Amino acid sequence: MKYLSLLVLVSGISVSSQAKVWRVNNNPGVLADYTATSAAINDPNVLSGDTIYVEPSAIKYSANGAILNKKLTIIGAGYFVDPANTTYPGNGGLQAVPLESEISYFYVAAGAAGSKFMGLNMDGTYFRGATNITYERIRFTGTFNFESGNSSNITVRKCFFHNISITQSGGAISDMVIENTIFSGSATIVLPALTGNNNIIRNNSFYNNNNATTITNAYFANNIVGSILQLNLTNCTIKNNVFQINQTLPLTASNNKVNINMADVYVLTGSFDTRLKLKAGSPASGTGLSVGTVINPDCGAFGGTDPYIPSGIPAIPTIYTFTAPTSIPSGSPTMNITFSTRNNN
Repeated sequence: MKYLSLLVLVSGISVSSQAKVWRVNNNPGVLADYTATSAAINDPNVLSGDTIYVEPSAIKYSANGAILNKKLTIIGAGYFVDPANTTYPGNGGLQAVPLESEISYFYVAAGAAGSKFMGLNMDGTYFRGATNITYERIRFTGTFNFESGNSSNITVRKCFFHNISITQSGGAISDMVIENTIFSGSATIVLPALTGNNNIIRNNSFYNNNNATTITNAYFANNIVGSILQLNLTNCTIKNNVFQINQTLPLTASNNKVNINMADVYVLTGSFDTRLKLKAGSPASGTGLSVGTVINPDCGAFGGTDPYIPSGIPAIPTIYTFTAPTSIPSGSPTMNITFSTRNNN
């Protein structure tokens, strides 16, 4: 019964009459459509436009290097949901089951255009000429690499990278958007071959970064850069960022702050992601370049028009408390359960 936390979410998504929803669950004793993510991706019965729910589990879901070549929406239960986890302290009261939906690596190819991923812990993503792919509220714990082919319209929004970087080893990338995302530890961005004029890297938070960052041809604004190394920003528009070090900036850069102590910027307490909220009086508060109707937003992942969501809880209803009797009398026709739900838009 405790694995109902994702099952009721089906009612929170609008799909066409032709699309179908599939369940992936590898918990012993739970009946679902699949026990491995790769099986769902590879099954010809799972059609372009379908939705796959990867339900919470203590066991990583196998993807076995599957190649995604159709448009799918793949949704998990979020991450950092266990406040008792001492390594990665989570946020309490967000999911009734304090487990993540973790999947191993797979490839995203051209046929996957229009696919969206949300609320997952992803162990690895490799792009092979993919276009129009959205990652939102994802925890990345493995490789995120543009491996081959030309990729475009890749959006990374409200995600969390820890010791994992966005990298490029082949092909060209255009229309790349990275917004309201946290890069913690050695996580950074290494995209030396971005092309075109529509690459946006805005309102991200870098903390305790000790790897080289290389970005070419991008709009780089409203970021908090807690890096101990100089960033290599080539042919970039650089505005209203906060840098930990004395970052060397071109004459065209404007309204940036350098030599800022990150202890003055972030609260640095709480869960593994909310510790990067801004503290009172932070030099990053209200210093961002206006975005849309938001005038002078905060810099960093928690600022702007679409702030980072703690624990990557997907934008659909979830059960956050659930109680049921451990046993019922023999022959009893009913069982009383209590649960609470919330909308996470």
